[in-house]
Amino acid sequence: MKLKKIRNFRKNLRKFERLVFLQQTHCCQAVTVAQCHLLLEIEELGKTTTQELADKLLLDKSTLSRTVDSLVKIGLLKRLDNPEDRRFTPLTLTAEGKVTCDSINQENDELYQKVFSRIKPKTYDEIISSFEQMVQLFLNEKRSTCSSGEIK
Repeated sequence: MKLKKIRNFRKNLRKFERLVFLQQTHCCQAVTVAQCHLLLEIEELGKTTTQELADKLLLDKSTLSRTVDSLVKIGLLKRLDNPEDRRFTPLTLTAEGKVTCDSINQENDELYQKVFSRIKPKTYDEIISSFEQMVQLFLNEKRSTCSSGEIK
């Protein structure tokens, strides 16, 4: 691929990143974008550990622990007892955390439905598939440069 096309793609990607960040900042229901991403990942997983989240979100465990602590402190996340191994404390959403996730999902679903309504229906799958492919290619690239191979 020509360098000019790659740079144009990167330019549009930067614009897209800024727009998505601004949208997430607005739609994250009074939590930070990092907290929002963490809540939605836990919602999807149900019950998880900090290590599993760090692997999924491509974050350092110590960085993630601070975000987890902040969500526990404001009552959106709770740590469950694990008498078998106290090093691995399962995490789950509280009732308030579930309500927050529902609000985040509803607001974002409405926005993305509005955006997709402006696209021809036959191109939805193509756009989604292409985006998923790009994400997977970047994950594969990250895996090849990561010595631990822990990224999923």
